[in-house]
Amino acid sequence: MMNIRDLEYYQQIINLRNFSKVANYFSVSQPTITTSMKRLEAELETTLIIRDQSHRQVLFTPSGEQFAEHVNIILGELKIANQEIEQLKNERVRFGLPPIIGTYYFPQIVGNLFKSGLMDHLDTVENGSQVLLHQLINGSLDMALLGSVEPIEDDRLIVRHFASKNFKIIVSKQHPLAPRESVKFAELRNEKFIMQNEGFVHPIAFKELTTKNHFKPKIIYTTSDSQIIKKMVAENIGVGFLTELALDPSDNLVALPLSEQDQPKFLMSLVYRTSHILTPTQAKLIDVLIDPSI
Repeated sequence: MMNIRDLEYYQQIINLRNFSKVANYFSVSQPTITTSMKRLEAELETTLIIRDQSHRQVLFTPSGEQFAEHVNIILGELKIANQEIEQLKNERVRFGLPPIIGTYYFPQIVGNLFKSGLMDHLDTVENGSQVLLHQLINGSLDMALLGSVEPIEDDRLIVRHFASKNFKIIVSKQHPLAPRESVKFAELRNEKFIMQNEGFVHPIAFKELTTKNHFKPKIIYTTSDSQIIKKMVAENIGVGFLTELALDPSDNLVALPLSEQDQPKFLMSLVYRTSHILTPTQAKLIDVLIDPSI
């Protein structure tokens, strides 16, 4: 039966390409690594590695390259399994929360989380939705509330879409567009934009609109903080592009809907891995996180 330690040795040979360095990495003798590789090759009945002694190189056969792909997947899944089991022991949930959803949606459900005794189980990680999605896939997170422009489709994930919001153009009350009821995106060709950083959903939707309207936007400032965007827009420094989720009547600015029929939407979804078995606590948490009454 294949030994996990043999797979770990093999993975480091893939990374380091040197038996001596791998032996030092694991604090074992070089013959231990050599024996381990011979054991794998005997079990698989194929040659995985060719050692070029004259050039002190480690080369991989086609079988060795293919096996490397599977080793990375196997060890990655084992790492995720260990992390999930440890979290289950402590009833902890590593929970991803992007800034826009964290600032404008999450506060609406915090009260219910406290009432249900669930808030104490959350270890919250804040970042852009794109970053959180990668962390979810690699096992660094258990679940996340994510924003997206397109529905998230991945066989490794369970995605529960629960809300859709429009994007708005925001301008100061002194801006020439302020009296308008709506605006065509093409009319913004000469405007200066204040935008969210890359790694967030807004730049993806914004790029879709600029591509459709065939112009390169003048972006004068980027930030991850929607409050800064709104304050700069209110000072008439530039115009902004935000989901209506982030806008409030108390904001000192004007929010204009786009008049185009075909325009991106800000989709909100709860996402977790297909392989993740939910505990009763986590199932209860999901019900609160996507409360349809909100």
